[in-house]
Order: sequence, then structure tokens, then C-alpha cells
Amino acid sequence: MVEQLQLIVPGLLGPLPERPAGLHTPTLDLLLSRAEAEAGPGADLSELLCSAFDVDSSAPFALAADDPGWDHTGWWMHADPVHLRPDRDLLRLYDACHLGISRAEADALVAELNRTFSDDGLRVYAPVADRWYLRCERPPDMRTTPLAAVVGRHIDGALPSGPDARRWAALMSEMEMLLFQTEPNRLREAAGRPAVNGLWCWGGGTWRVPDRGPDTVAGAAPLLAGLAQAAGCEVAPGVGSDAEALLRHAAGGRLMVIWRELEGALLDQDLDTWAGAAAALERWAAPLPAALRSGALAELRICPSGAEPCVLVHGGALRWYRGRFLRRAKPLAERATAAPPSTPEPPQAPAATADADRSGSDW
Repeated sequence: MVEQLQLIVPGLLGPLPERPAGLHTPTLDLLLSRAEAEAGPGADLSELLCSAFDVDSSAPFALAADDPGWDHTGWWMHADPVHLRPDRDLLRLYDACHLGISRAEADALVAELNRTFSDDGLRVYAPVADRWYLRCERPPDMRTTPLAAVVGRHIDGALPSGPDARRWAALMSEMEMLLFQTEPNRLREAAGRPAVNGLWCWGGGTWRVPDRGPDTVAGAAPLLAGLAQAAGCEVAPGVGSDAEALLRHAAGGRLMVIWRELEGALLDQDLDTWAGAAAALERWAAPLPAALRSGALAELRICPSGAEPCVLVHGGALRWYRGRFLRRAKPLAERATAAPPSTPEPPQAPAATADADRSGSDW
């Protein structure tokens, strides 16, 4: 028996620009209608993973996955390369998935940053062209916001806060001015491509062995891979075509699965792709009600990631209703929240140069 399946699905409940037509998700509708919401607010993917493994930072574990040869020393932050676009009197942020940063561009930009800011005790490192990290000799005393919480949004209100926030804001402004003047960005703008004109720094801390974690994990996310490596969890080869095979593979204990496809579609404002990903998730989840009723799975925890709280489904909630009058299960498309009405389209990187990985762009 699997004690718990924690299914993390960023983007499951929107926000959607409009309600998709013709989407049928009876399994997901049933599970969500029989679920009990946990107390407290929701959390984004990085917060959910850090909580599950009882660690207080994400950057060193994502770095460990991106660079297996890293020595696990020092204090590190995510320093994700972003495009900041003026929008009225504010700045709107787009992540590296829309920038198509090449390896050569990343190397040149990081070299410029390190030449200028090494005297400040800062070193930028880019083990992957679109995922960068920042080592700080003196860790800043401030609170930061995960990248996922600001992608496609205004950064006002999400900037660092705390005793060192003012100094950090000045450093980030200097970095933005430097990036704007670099040769790679001049070439990108001449070619009509969005500039890599900012860094979004967050999730700082040091590496350590986690105090806890699930027994088995599955899904594509560098942070999950790094945490599983640190905690000694088993990593399943994939999520498979349906949940039944993964439950058999886990054989017992606690299982964590990350399903990322809906999140990428929302960030790209692609309703058709979101609906297709939801339909794929529906097929994958089809065996779960039977597993809960039979006791092969004791508990299902569904985490939409974001503002919505996680929900719990137990086998008893499904067995009690079986064969009795059922109230109408609210369809997934109706549960999803609505998107703001005037979100601009994200910048588009040319297909030939875009090598960013949506599944790992922000952790």
C-alpha cells in the first residue's frame, strides 16, 4: 500500500483566460469534489518541495542537480536571467523560457557580470544556459519572492524586503545597466529579440542533507532532482502512462509526483495546450479512484501550486458515495480561476535559438 501520493500540478486551477470548450475530466472532477481543503494558504512549487523535504532554501539543491560536480559549499541564490519590459510606469517580468539564451550568450553575460561585481563578493555561475546562480560571500539579510510568483506580472510588490533590501536593489540596478550595454544584448536587440536585461534573485541558502522527504519521486524539475539526491530518495524513471504503474513501482511509503505541463501552457497563455495537458492528466489519473477505494492508495494529496491550498482525498470519501445519489461534481474548467483581462503576450524567442527548458526554468 502506498501511504500517500502527493500530486503537485502547477496551473491545475488556472488562472485561465477563458473557459475551454469540450474538456471532459470526470476523474479529476470526482477527486476534487470529494477532497477536503487543508487549512492555510497555498504555496508555489519551490515552497511545496522545500516544505516536503524540510529545507529552508531551494537554490543550492537546484544547483546540485544542474551541476553534479558542484562541491556543495557556499551560500547561493537563484539568479535567473529575465527580460524586464516597461509596462506603463511599472516593469513586467518574463522568464528565460521566452528568451532562447544560447550557451555562448550566457557565458559572455556571466563573464561581464563577474568582472564587474567580484569586488562586491558576488559570483554568477551558469551551469545551464537559462538557469543561473549567485554565490554571496556575505549572505544578504532579506526576504525574496520565487520567480514563479512574478513571471508575466509586474515586479512591483515582489522586490526583496528586509534590512539589506536597499543595498541589494542598488546592486541589481547596476547589473541591469551593465547587462543592457553588453554586446550579446546589442546583437539580440538588433535582431529583434528580447534582451536579457535583469536577474531575479531568490531562494538563497546553503546545502545540507534534508531531515525528511518522500520515499519515491517522479517528475521533471531540477529542484526535485537535487532534493531527492540529497535525501537519498528513489527517483522513478518517469511518471508513466498512468498512475497505476507508478503506484506499483513505488510499492509502499510516500510517493511524490510533479506534473508540469499545465503550468507551461498557462505561462504561455495557450488555452488549447492547457486543455490538452488537462486531458492527458485525466487519462493518467484514471486509476486513482479505484486505488483509493481498494486501499492500494491510502491518501491522495493534490497541490495545485499557487494561491489555492492543497486538498486531501481518502478512500472512505469515495467508497461512501459509491452507488448512492451523487451531487454534480463541478468540472475542472469551472473550478479554475479567471486570468486578469489585459495580460500582454510574452516575448517570443526564435525557435532555432530557443533552448530554454520550461520544466526547469524557475527552480
